[in-house]
Amino acid sequence: MSAGLILNNLVSYSLQIGMLVGLAAFVPALLRLKQPGARLVYWYILLAACLLLPLAQPWRPAIIAGTVQITTVITAVRPAAHASSPSIPRSEIALIVLAAGVLVRLFWLAVGFWKLRRFRRRSQPLHPVPAWGVEASLRLSADLPSPVTFGWRKPVVLLPKSFPALDTRVQDAILCHEVLHVRRRDWLFMLVEELVRAAFWFHPAIWWLLGEIGLAREQEVDRLAIEITQQRDEYMDALLAMAGARGGLDLAPAPLFLRKRHLKQRLVLILTEARMSKTRLISALTASVAVLIAACWLVTGTFPLMAAPQVVNDAPGVTVGLSGASVLHRSPVEYPSAALRARIQGTLSVEVKVDAKGNVADAHVLSGPDELRKAALQSVLQWHFTSDSAGTTRVVQITFELPKAESTTSSSDLVRAVPGVVGGVSGGVASGVVGGIIGSVPAGFPPPPPPPAQFQTAPQALAEARRLQQTPQPIKSITVIGLSEQARNELLSKLPVHEGEIYSSENFQAIAQAARDFDEHLSIRTQSADGGGVAIQIVAPGAQQPMPQQIKVGGNVQAVMVVSKVQPVYPELAKSARVEGVVHLAVIIAKDGTIQEIHSLGGPALLIQSAMDAVKQWVYRPTLLNGQPVQVETTVDVNFALAQ
Repeated sequence: MSAGLILNNLVSYSLQIGMLVGLAAFVPALLRLKQPGARLVYWYILLAACLLLPLAQPWRPAIIAGTVQITTVITAVRPAAHASSPSIPRSEIALIVLAAGVLVRLFWLAVGFWKLRRFRRRSQPLHPVPAWGVEASLRLSADLPSPVTFGWRKPVVLLPKSFPALDTRVQDAILCHEVLHVRRRDWLFMLVEELVRAAFWFHPAIWWLLGEIGLAREQEVDRLAIEITQQRDEYMDALLAMAGARGGLDLAPAPLFLRKRHLKQRLVLILTEARMSKTRLISALTASVAVLIAACWLVTGTFPLMAAPQVVNDAPGVTVGLSGASVLHRSPVEYPSAALRARIQGTLSVEVKVDAKGNVADAHVLSGPDELRKAALQSVLQWHFTSDSAGTTRVVQITFELPKAESTTSSSDLVRAVPGVVGGVSGGVASGVVGGIIGSVPAGFPPPPPPPAQFQTAPQALAEARRLQQTPQPIKSITVIGLSEQARNELLSKLPVHEGEIYSSENFQAIAQAARDFDEHLSIRTQSADGGGVAIQIVAPGAQQPMPQQIKVGGNVQAVMVVSKVQPVYPELAKSARVEGVVHLAVIIAKDGTIQEIHSLGGPALLIQSAMDAVKQWVYRPTLLNGQPVQVETTVDVNFALAQ
């Protein structure tokens, strides 16, 4: 997934959270959810819904249409010019800024831990120890204006230096409040909230929601403390006493006894004594959860997240409009050659009936030129829509527009290949591959259909499976090509056979059946894996094939790529015997230009070893394909001739 797509999904996710919190913020008031404990539960459910939104929705697979062809260009090797400063895309800059903000917030939290440790070391035990001291260590600190509770296994309550001077009943109210935090394990919840705040430091809706959670938690502890002590007035006096203390930076990752911005709400709730019956409480929470579910459905539909795109190479001049629908995969649409020659163009409206699995059950053209209909229907009948379109009828638009010539390059300068150059450049490249393969073939040169070897029919695949089964081999890899990341993971999880198991025709048939049950358009192919074993690929129609790791180039073409050549030594025995001739060698050049493998194809026996020893030391300029280095299979002829 690219940085741009990650950033777009992050923006959509942020909009989902903002919209969800905005809709859900009014629910407690509408349902009169006044009891702080119930409000706290509601806010926690809302926070969980915000965090789980990416998992609770299908990621819409993006389809990118385009044409991919290849042009070989010979470039001169020149001295390196002054390197220009690399430009960083804005999407990557934005992600770096967001990540930096997370690190700053985590550092801020670490500073809070350090301060808590320092406050504890500088504090002194409270004497005499009251009865509340059984559940936590009570200590006096001159660094804090308000009581603070932290710790899980060995909880600590830090009290301000002025605490012993307070009235005994006020002291009991404060200690009861802090001990209730210890009993409820509120410090652990607060740590999780701080981590969420760090991850979403940029989102105001999350900050507001965490503030409401903190307020509801303190109000609930207020209610419980008053029920235990039966001292409402003294408890309010304690709040007012802490409100009058000096302020200070709140760095500690621990719930303070009082944040001044919450004073009014806490006092008002204590005075009103909000109560709800158990029946009304359960009904209100149930209704609020139902509202949240509806709100989640609304926001995920309004701002959907996008999965990694599937690239579909439609013919030049072809544009597909899905009218708001989404597809898991689709095959490319070809521009009929007869229509190109006759210069026929136009837009087809195709009515598509989708079955319960998302496959196209039937399709017919509503309008458009007759010469273009067959090509459109051949492609549409292989499409697979997402589950939200299952059982519906859709109308898609396919526009055919005559491509404009974008280059006057002659056809002898072009190498047309399947996207990804499957199978290499057989027989070599006439004009050489110097300086790499760049650019794209001008419009008007539609890519040829993939060779039959790339998409095996069922009999072919089964025959290959039986051939590989002759000697037991492990399944080295199972890969899925052409599906979104979510669909790929779902398919792999349903396969009954996994990597590492022994390959057999039964295992192959089990994988093929599982793939057909998932999507009947998927193709299966097998091949020998590097280093031994079997590699299995499940391929969606129209999927781009992976770039080959090795291409074949003619010896005369590859000769100009040599940058370091060691001359062979004429063997003395061959000289004495007056042996001369040409040694033919098959060579595989590694990605870095060094010789990886070398084999003799023929020549005088006395000369072969000398030729191989020399050529092993040759170094070539790396050959680039679409900007990536690849291995090259070529031939080298070494001519031995005696002086006359």
